[in-house]
Amino acid sequence: MAYVYYQQMAEISRRELYNPKAGEVAMEHIRLTDKKLLDELTFDKSDSFYWLKQQARRGVASAQHHLGALMYAGRNGLTRNIQAAVEYFRLGAAQHDASSHFGYGLALLKGQGTKQNVTEAVRQIEKAVEHGFLGAKVALGYHAYEIEKNYTKAAQYWKECFEQTHDANCAHNLGVMWTAGRYPPNFVIDHVQAWQYYSFAAKHEQIDSKVVVAYYNARGGHPVIIRNPWLAAIWSRNVAEESSAIGTIVRRALEAYRDQRWYASFIFYMQAALAGVELGYFNAGFLCNELKELNNEGTFDCIEQLLNKYLMIHGHNRNIDSYALLNVAEYYQWKKRNITKAIQLYVQLYQNGDAHGLYNLAQIEEEESHLNNTIDLKIWAQVGIRFDEKIVTNRYRRLQYVYQHCRKLKTAKSDESYIPCTLAYLRTSTIILFYEQLKIIITIILMILSTFVFIFRT
Repeated sequence: MAYVYYQQMAEISRRELYNPKAGEVAMEHIRLTDKKLLDELTFDKSDSFYWLKQQARRGVASAQHHLGALMYAGRNGLTRNIQAAVEYFRLGAAQHDASSHFGYGLALLKGQGTKQNVTEAVRQIEKAVEHGFLGAKVALGYHAYEIEKNYTKAAQYWKECFEQTHDANCAHNLGVMWTAGRYPPNFVIDHVQAWQYYSFAAKHEQIDSKVVVAYYNARGGHPVIIRNPWLAAIWSRNVAEESSAIGTIVRRALEAYRDQRWYASFIFYMQAALAGVELGYFNAGFLCNELKELNNEGTFDCIEQLLNKYLMIHGHNRNIDSYALLNVAEYYQWKKRNITKAIQLYVQLYQNGDAHGLYNLAQIEEEESHLNNTIDLKIWAQVGIRFDEKIVTNRYRRLQYVYQHCRKLKTAKSDESYIPCTLAYLRTSTIILFYEQLKIIITIILMILSTFVFIFRT
């Protein structure tokens, strides 16, 4: 059922991609924890938009292409305006900007935002290749395949394009040729060869290949893959989330967040979540968890009903957001008192490149050991920790080793964990020193007492 729902939405997304209309907006995959992407948003009334527009008017080719690409896609806070986008492409092409040649050529080839002119389109696309944009060969291959019906020529363009640039669109088109039995020189159907290209293209965000991969996983009977309805739903959902309808909801949420209308932003993200969009669960959970006026409503649990569902949708994807992992792990550790689940999430957090996962594992080892919750050596091995035989039975020596390892980590977020790991390392080192000195003192006292006893008895 999930696959059928997402597959229908995915078809809408595909139609919107190839038949864009003015006024549509693209889906913005921006998590509210990503301040860099939030700052880069170019809303149509922002200072950055007016600056970019001014640069384009002054004839800066890179600004003309960039603005054209944003307007064509309706991305980065802008609404889709195809005619304006094509005009910027035309201006950039007049200055021999390779990407603008390609954008203008595609518009002429499809008759989008301007009158269709296939001859001029091919000339513009060839200019793009001449000026170094080798990915433009995908369009030359399309012209050879669809219009000239010259499959040998099309295969040559797409093969060169894939080998030179690893372009996902070229990879998908080669997969189509193998599926249809149109790949030269033998022109035979080969689903195994086709799958190599489809899987590559899907992993590199090519929308048609994602649909194909979803279809084969749903249907089965393929010589390479086994039927997997769950995976089919995941791939279809990935495409479905690109629809303009979802994009519009998310855009309104972003605009509300920009204007500090927190409740409105939360409501829009909740609408996206109810549509099954993982970004909706994450951003709604973030707002609910961070804003006290939302979190104190008491109507539902932000962590359990939003961030935890985000994790359930994502599964064990390495691109999962650390904010959700950390907050849900702490939720299980302190509120649910499910230490096993918390440990599992902290391990995933560390494997996701966040040193907080390792630090919190050590904290559990330190604070929960009196409840027989000492972490198993196999779990430590999952995060790259293997204890020497000399320290494996000494809890504080183990902790000292873990905190020392934590201090030396070089990850994207290791700077945030360096200070707490260092303080914990110094604390455990002090405890070890105290106990060792105490042992020495006790030993000396016992030796003195033994001497007195011996003298007294003699």
